[in-house]
Amino acid sequence: MEAYFKRFKTAYVALSGGADSAAVLMLAAEYMGTENVKAFTCTGGHVFGYEIEKAAEISAKVGVVHITAPADMPAVFFENTPDRCYHCKRAVLSKIAEYAGTEVIFDGTNTDDDPASRPGFRALAETGVVSPLRDLGLGKSFTLEKVKSLEIDFHDESCKATRLTLPIDSERMDRVERAENLLRDRYRGIRYKIDENRIEFKKTLTLSADDFGNIVNTVRLTR
Repeated sequence: MEAYFKRFKTAYVALSGGADSAAVLMLAAEYMGTENVKAFTCTGGHVFGYEIEKAAEISAKVGVVHITAPADMPAVFFENTPDRCYHCKRAVLSKIAEYAGTEVIFDGTNTDDDPASRPGFRALAETGVVSPLRDLGLGKSFTLEKVKSLEIDFHDESCKATRLTLPIDSERMDRVERAENLLRDRYRGIRYKIDENRIEFKKTLTLSADDFGNIVNTVRLTR
C-alpha cells in the first residue's frame, strides 16, 4: 500500500463526506503526508448540507486542508435522465480538476461498486481520476474498518436529486432535505421519494405504528 501511494507526490481527494472517500483521504495522508494532500468537496443545491459539514469534520480530524467550491450542473442534469449521475460526476470532477491542475485526483470508488449500476464510472475514466481502493482490491468492509478511528457516524447517502423522478428543481430538493434532516438519525437509510409520495429505506427496518405516524407527520410539515 505504501508503494502505491509513494508513486504520487501530491494529491487532491474528492471528499463527499462518506466513508469511502474518507478512507482514501486517511490513506493518502498517512503515506504521502498531510502537507501533500488536499480534500475537495463540491457544493450545490443537490448536495445535502450535512454531508458538506461532515467532509469538513473529516478533513480536520485527518489534518489536511479542506477546499469547497460550487459545481455548476449542466442543463441536462436537471432533465433527470438515466445518465443524470454521469453529468453530475463529470461536473464535480471537472471543478476539482480546475484546482488540481496536473496533480492527481483520488476518489473513493472501491471493488464493491458495480460499474453497470453507476453511470459515474464513465466520468472517472474521462477525467483520469485515480481510484486507490479499487486499484488495491479493497472494498466496503475495509473502508468501514479504516474510518472507525475517526469516530464519525457515517450515513450511506446519495444526493438529493436521486429522490426525484420528474425534472429536477431546487424547491423539491430542499423539501427532501428538510424532511430527511428531521428523520435521518432515527430512521437510517431513509429516502423521501417526493415525486412518488413514498418513503424508502436503504436497508430493511422494523417500524411501529408510531414510527409510521411520525414519518408521515414530518413529511407533511415540510411541504
